[in-house]
Amino acid sequence: MNPFQKRYLLGTLNSKQNLVVTGNQVGKTVALAILHIWWNYYKIGISGDPNVVSKAYIRTLNISPVSRQSKEAFRYIEEILHSQFTWEKDGKRYVNRCRIEGFMKGKNENLGRIDFANNTSVFCLSTKEDKGAALQGAQFPLITYDECVQSYHLADELPARIFSRVAKYNGRVDLISTPDEQAHSQQYWYHLYSEAEKGESDWKLFVGVYDENIFIPEEDREEYKRRLKKLSPERYEQVVFGKFVVSEASVFTPEMIESLWSGRREPTPPKPDHSYVISIDWGVSDQGDETVMLVADDTDPNNAEIVHAYYKRGGDPADLIAMAAYLKDEYNDAKIIMDVASMGGAIFRKRMRKMQPLSFPTDQKGVAIAYAKMRLRNNLRENPLTQKDEGGNGRIKSYYLHKLESQLASYRIDDKKLKQDWVMAFVQLCWYLEEYRTKKKISVYPLRYFNEHKSID
Repeated sequence: MNPFQKRYLLGTLNSKQNLVVTGNQVGKTVALAILHIWWNYYKIGISGDPNVVSKAYIRTLNISPVSRQSKEAFRYIEEILHSQFTWEKDGKRYVNRCRIEGFMKGKNENLGRIDFANNTSVFCLSTKEDKGAALQGAQFPLITYDECVQSYHLADELPARIFSRVAKYNGRVDLISTPDEQAHSQQYWYHLYSEAEKGESDWKLFVGVYDENIFIPEEDREEYKRRLKKLSPERYEQVVFGKFVVSEASVFTPEMIESLWSGRREPTPPKPDHSYVISIDWGVSDQGDETVMLVADDTDPNNAEIVHAYYKRGGDPADLIAMAAYLKDEYNDAKIIMDVASMGGAIFRKRMRKMQPLSFPTDQKGVAIAYAKMRLRNNLRENPLTQKDEGGNGRIKSYYLHKLESQLASYRIDDKKLKQDWVMAFVQLCWYLEEYRTKKKISVYPLRYFNEHKSID
């Protein structure tokens, strides 16, 4: 095994949640094949009388959104157990000598299943785009998810479709992938990585780089890196070091989006004497964008925070207006800003006259995006700008909102095919904070100021 494979396999012996972020070709899938053989051979996760355990049936699961990747793990397991796994080192090719050749009992390639002699099995399956629905009902003491960033629904799959499948055994889940700026779950993958790196989650982080694969001759590795770096310096960082890189078309970088989260997971109730604003992006079509309402605490407009979010696809306009009225009343008679140019926006504005909503000017969309980017950049600064030093553009924070995260990550200027409801509610909020709460902020002075300075005749 190479250094990465040893570090990963030995370092995860007592860990039930492992996050593996690597460059390409570091031997991830081979390591997973070894892990599943070991796990099944010793029936890890099953305790009790050895005579009873020997008769118990368990199965482990290796999945991937990429069908080819799941088949690779299947092939590696078979090759290792039949002494057919080969590799090259120092100019010489070797083949493994398996000491448990009789361990593999049979296979079913259509089901992606390998059966072992001790009443255990491993499944190597592709999740494709079913959000892991194929796992329904089965229980596993070990699930590994190879190239999970390629999933269309990683954030949705994890709690309901993957963690629920290890409940019986309080089992282990490993997520393994190389970052990919074009993958649908890239931003969520970066979110998991960032939390694990800071020690703020239950995930144990392992990283690996291309040069750790000592079974690729050094001369070949160096030539490949030279060619790749010349072709694409950004992709070089991703492929060789497993770094998170940004597409040129991206408006918001992974670091900017990650800086938005305050560490909270739940909405915050209204606080007395605090000021709030509700940013609304309407969507009344059953097949179109959602209606999104973001409630932000703007008591200090240079340190605003999203404290509540409501969203609904379609729905009766009367019910949506009622929800806006409820949030306005609940959050201390909050101000409302909304895009009246959106579908039905003008009608909503007429029906909400008594709430006195502010209209977001459509021609300010570019300015609003710029304000949002500046506030997110200031989240990354150790000493963010404030109105007092360099003219505004404070910070913006929020409790974790996966839908907002996902849309910010995929947002491209003027791409009509992308959903923009959460993005527009967010940038509209940033525009309001700058134009109404920072630039046009009314100075308030306590009465004692006048009592101390007023001369009485």
